[in-house]
Amino acid sequence: MAGDRVGLLLEGIRPSDRLIEIGPSFNPVAPKSAGWQVTVVDHASQAGLVEKYTGNPHVDVRRIEAVDVVWQGGPLETAVPAADHGRYAALIASHVIEHIPDVIGFLRSVQVLLHPTEGRLILAVPDKRFCFDVFRPVSTTGHLLAAHKALRGRHIAAHMFDHVAYKSSLNGQGAWARQPLGDGLRLDHSLDQAMAQFEAITPDGDYVDCHAWQFTPASFALLILELSDLGLIDWQVEWSAAQPATEFLVRLRRGRRHFPSAEAREAARLALLREMLLELREQTDWMIDASAPPPRRHPWTCPPASMPSTPGCGRWPRRRCPHRPLRRRGAGGAAPGARGLAPPAAAAPGGGALARPRLSRLRGRPAPRRRSRRRRCGRRRA
Repeated sequence: MAGDRVGLLLEGIRPSDRLIEIGPSFNPVAPKSAGWQVTVVDHASQAGLVEKYTGNPHVDVRRIEAVDVVWQGGPLETAVPAADHGRYAALIASHVIEHIPDVIGFLRSVQVLLHPTEGRLILAVPDKRFCFDVFRPVSTTGHLLAAHKALRGRHIAAHMFDHVAYKSSLNGQGAWARQPLGDGLRLDHSLDQAMAQFEAITPDGDYVDCHAWQFTPASFALLILELSDLGLIDWQVEWSAAQPATEFLVRLRRGRRHFPSAEAREAARLALLREMLLELREQTDWMIDASAPPPRRHPWTCPPASMPSTPGCGRWPRRRCPHRPLRRRGAGGAAPGARGLAPPAAAAPGGGALARPRLSRLRGRPAPRRRSRRRRCGRRRA
């Protein structure tokens, strides 16, 4: 499966093409040792990365290659020599874009580095439905616009709080395949820990990394479409491929997507929004495991409908359940159990005389005879 993944990412790319790989760390997609002509950009030197991962049983530090450019902030193009701008055939970033504080600024920097017409941006992106971001909502264009307007170079305290507060694992793993989740999901940190991390973030403090952005395949395609149409970036999705676990793969090419009319553009946006809802529905479906015990009934909901003495549907609060037997109307107004089913007598269309038959039908009794609306003269009979 790993070979298929790499083959799909590098499809159409030749070893002689000039490439940039951002943050390959200990798992490069296009390693120099395999003959790829690649410029490696990372947050630390090779020696620094080896020191960082030494002792980690899941990392083979021998796969960490020489780092050509150390990038620790600022626009990406300023870290690469100007003579190389516009001369790269592709840029590869595997599980990087969700860490970038300013995604729009990053996409604009890649435009400077790659060939103006033939350049490709190749991304492997965590699918928030199948990793520790499962409980966090998808990021929107407005979120990315706010980060770019603020020229954000580090993560804000709100992102750090959400990253800690909602970071989860499935049976001890931070990423998983499409499978029933059952009861294995757990929160990794407490609310107190999240608040402590929130308070520790200061504008002049050290950089602290996190997942700032959350994507699904459709939500990411929507972001690219909207940002391009707004003129902020010059990219469009060439293809996107969902994977069996953890991530989806995307390739972007230069040029915005053109629509024959504004109506066609809005229809494309709506189609992606609908697709995004279906993706989130799939996430919910995986959480519903048929073998899991049924959810506990809230003490204020109706008893099961199988109890003949106290009928109820089990899905409504007791005082609002339409299956609850209604008590007789008191002198002060509508029956207490009628709230949520019919308006009070004074507010009902046609007055209380029309409301009473409706309530009677709900009770299962024949409606009382309607009284005459003629006003009495007030005189007593002799």
